[in-house]
Amino acid sequence: MKLKIIPILLILTSCSSTSNYIIDPRASKEPKEIIRDKLECRELAKPYLEAKHQRLLGVIPFCTSAECMAWGQPNFDPFKKCLVNRGHSIIN
Repeated sequence: MKLKIIPILLILTSCSSTSNYIIDPRASKEPKEIIRDKLECRELAKPYLEAKHQRLLGVIPFCTSAECMAWGQPNFDPFKKCLVNRGHSIIN
């Protein structure tokens, strides 16, 4: 029985996404550009997401870059900020 639970948990956790925002197309300035802006913002936010996982000696969390130190701010989300700055309205 326990062996069946482990694969189910792995499948459920693999479906979750951290940047699955609901964008309101009616409130956005350019609703035609939502898909393109999401792709571009994902690429622009990559350095911040990679910097979040910096480690010293591969084990100890350690910030060495400005991108990593930005995560110390409350509610810092570069992907969401990029979409908002491009004129999209994010519901969640």
